[in-house]
Amino acid sequence: MIILRFLIMFLLAFGFLLGIVYFMYRFLMNVQPNANKVVGDLRTMKEEMKDTVAQLVPLSKEELELLSFNQINNAVKKGMVTTMEGVFTSIYHEPLIAYSYKKYYGKGHNAVLYARTASQEFIYRIQNKGIHIKADGKLLGVLMHNGLLYDGRTKKLMGRINKEDQLSLPVVVADKQVASIQRPEPMSAPNPRAFEYVGNMTQKEETVLLSLSILEMVEHSLPSKN
Repeated sequence: MIILRFLIMFLLAFGFLLGIVYFMYRFLMNVQPNANKVVGDLRTMKEEMKDTVAQLVPLSKEELELLSFNQINNAVKKGMVTTMEGVFTSIYHEPLIAYSYKKYYGKGHNAVLYARTASQEFIYRIQNKGIHIKADGKLLGVLMHNGLLYDGRTKKLMGRINKEDQLSLPVVVADKQVASIQRPEPMSAPNPRAFEYVGNMTQKEETVLLSLSILEMVEHSLPSKN
């Protein structure tokens, strides 16, 4: 009987210890996730988004001009990490851009964002030192938190989003303003457009515009306290 009690106490203590070890492992992985952890999270995001992506409407210039801040299927979960997902629609409620966001535990910038249009994929690794942006599997550039985007290979300035403008957020690629993002607050319209202005642009310029605009729209949608 004594041996049995001792064995039960040992198993309970061992189970408790395993629980603590597992909790600490989860905690540390979400405080400073390694590359494998981030890749695994992205793989999960892609898999969970498959059905949604299949329903997205192709994003032509005309649809881009109709893009709104309105979202469907928006969901936010807060805990050790903050996760958010949703689909930005046109002003006519057509699904255009799907995204999944995960902010790891702790203060500062430490998150990953996966976004899709019907034809393009964007991945953002958000850290204190900057945001590495991949478009269709290739490094597009590194966006600094002041809105300056540098080429991922040459390190030259390739674009910027002017966050100091009080009325809107002009987006410039090279020396050409390609669009201007509306400031979503205050928004009087029930279904406000995302862009105040969209100019003519090349495919590469449109990719840069989308990479900056999607991030800006998601960040404006985040809970005020993460």
